[in-house]
Amino acid sequence: MSKKIVLIGLLAFCIFYVLSMTAFAASEIEWVEKKDGAKLYWGNTITVEGYEVKAEDFNEDGMVFVSISKDGEKLKTSPLTAGLEFEYNDEIKVYAQKVDPNYEIIKKDGKEFKTGNWNPYAELDILVRGKPNFEINVETKKDKYDSKSTGDSRIDVAIKIKNKGEARAENVVLTVDTAGLELLTGKTKHTYTKILKDETTEYVNLTLKAPTPWEDTNFNITATATCLDVKGNKYEFVGSKNITVEKKWDLVISRSFPRERHMGEPVYVTVTARNRGICNINDIVLKDSIISNMHLQQDTTLDKTFSLVSGETAEDVFKYTLIPEKPGEFTFPAITATFTLPNGDDGSITSNNSEKITIYGPYIEVTKTIDKQQLDPGDKLTVTVTAKNTGNVDASVTVTDTVPSEAKLISGETSFKQVLGSKGGSKTITYIMQMNKEGEIEIPACKASFLDLDKYSGEVYSEPHTVYVGTPMTLEGSSSQPEGSTDSNQEKNEPTSQANTGGTEEDYGDTPGFGFFLAAAGLLMGAGFIRKRNI
Repeated sequence: MSKKIVLIGLLAFCIFYVLSMTAFAASEIEWVEKKDGAKLYWGNTITVEGYEVKAEDFNEDGMVFVSISKDGEKLKTSPLTAGLEFEYNDEIKVYAQKVDPNYEIIKKDGKEFKTGNWNPYAELDILVRGKPNFEINVETKKDKYDSKSTGDSRIDVAIKIKNKGEARAENVVLTVDTAGLELLTGKTKHTYTKILKDETTEYVNLTLKAPTPWEDTNFNITATATCLDVKGNKYEFVGSKNITVEKKWDLVISRSFPRERHMGEPVYVTVTARNRGICNINDIVLKDSIISNMHLQQDTTLDKTFSLVSGETAEDVFKYTLIPEKPGEFTFPAITATFTLPNGDDGSITSNNSEKITIYGPYIEVTKTIDKQQLDPGDKLTVTVTAKNTGNVDASVTVTDTVPSEAKLISGETSFKQVLGSKGGSKTITYIMQMNKEGEIEIPACKASFLDLDKYSGEVYSEPHTVYVGTPMTLEGSSSQPEGSTDSNQEKNEPTSQANTGGTEEDYGDTPGFGFFLAAAGLLMGAGFIRKRNI
């Protein structure tokens, strides 16, 4: 009998304890209002966080029957009048602000009457259970650490948690993953009894040792927090910070040169190599190349092999002088370096590939054209000469052309002197000469001399032409050539400079009239041969 009494007592205590804990848990729930006074007419539905709340039915006594469903399954139905509420599984709560039968009112003989027509509605507040939600901030002083710098030998990490949710969190455990980095100070695990809604914890601080990798390496430091809500449901939140630790070796190649020069002025270039790393670099093969539109003043080898210990600098690995050939803005080609690291790996780098230099000066081009190549004695030949400055500096230009001795100037000018503006300034002259002698006549090149305000000067020539006067070229045994012109500029005549350019090639043609005698002799010989056969 006594045992039964004890068992009944224990059972009663357990039931009381369970009911007490359930009531306690329910009282600890933090409800969050999602809808305030949502108006639902008969049969209407409203959805809140996946739950469907429906006004199923009304009665004339001001009562509404409300159902809660989820995923097509009806979970609970309850009648409500104004001021009453019901909830489902401590997850969602419905409170009735107002229930109105909404009868149609008519007046008759000064009195109001309710008709049988009514359109009832309920104004409902809908609340859901609040849940914790963490924002975890992982902070470091820098995003990038240089393993070659003594000031970057340690990585200080600070972590804090903010509960941005709508309910407190309990039994919080924070765990830090250092991504393999060595822990110098601090702990990687922390616990909190609870973190209230809108509460932010104090910083958790720890210090990590920065490694010295052979290549730039990313490390993702991760903080993970787990917690329970009031119903014992578990949550997990993660925050992280990605940092980069730069490689232990660092070879820097730099080129020194003036940023601006004038045509006629040399460009002095030096190349330096520096080992900024904390390890030696062996078998460095350095290769440079020449910038476009320039040439070396003296032959220089731009390929060299050497080694550098940590911190060592090699001055003037290359030292050379360039002579500009043309004005304009030019980009230096990148210098390449290949080498071997102490761990046996091969490496390579290039210098800055956007280094530019501006060369100032005029650039004169001379074009000479003729209107025909085949003429008869006494015919007129029209010659057109154009000088153009495509450089970036104005220049005074003097053009002088020459009439061959086999011709006579009829009209026009064969020379001029004028300042030609930069970027396309030009001047054209045209003259006419009469061809007085038969044969292949050389039309000499036209000369243009120039001078700018910086005393840079030079000469350029057009290319010569050849005309044929008298017997057609086909009878002369010469190959026919199209009428036209030949352009000339300083690149064609003197690729290294505009200065001191000149001269024409001597061209030996057939002796004037000699072709006619050959043709006559051929005819006489043919006639004699025919006569002999007839005899």
